[in-house]
Parts: sequence; structure tokens; C-alpha cells
Amino acid sequence: MTALPDDEVDALFHALADRTRRDILRRSLVGEFSVSALASQYDMSFAAVQKHVAVLELAALAKKRLFCG
Repeated sequence: MTALPDDEVDALFHALADRTRRDILRRSLVGEFSVSALASQYDMSFAAVQKHVAVLELAALAKKRLFCG
């Protein structure tokens, strides 16, 4: 097993420290969701949910992809 650099470990724990981000992760275990679909599940703005997703991305816990369709 390879040890992660301290900054990656810090990003991981920071991302997991927030209840909303943990809930987003739980939801994403069931399937893929757009940020809009996620935002509809929370009592906060789209921009706030988008920021949570960005923190998860920085910690390599989530990955956004472009939807062309």
C-alpha cells in the first residue's frame, strides 16, 4: 500500500468532514446524478451544492463528466 501525500490526506478528511458531502457520496453510490438533480435534494442553492461537489472532486472522491445529449 502506498502512503498518500499529506495534502491529499488533508483534502480527503476535509471533504469527509461535512455531512452534506458525505450524503452526496452516499447518493452517488446508488447511481449517477447531475448537480441539478443533487441540488434538488437539499435545502440550499445550486451553487452551494456545486461547491460541495468541487470539494469532493479535489479529494478525488467524485468526478464530474460532461453530458452531451
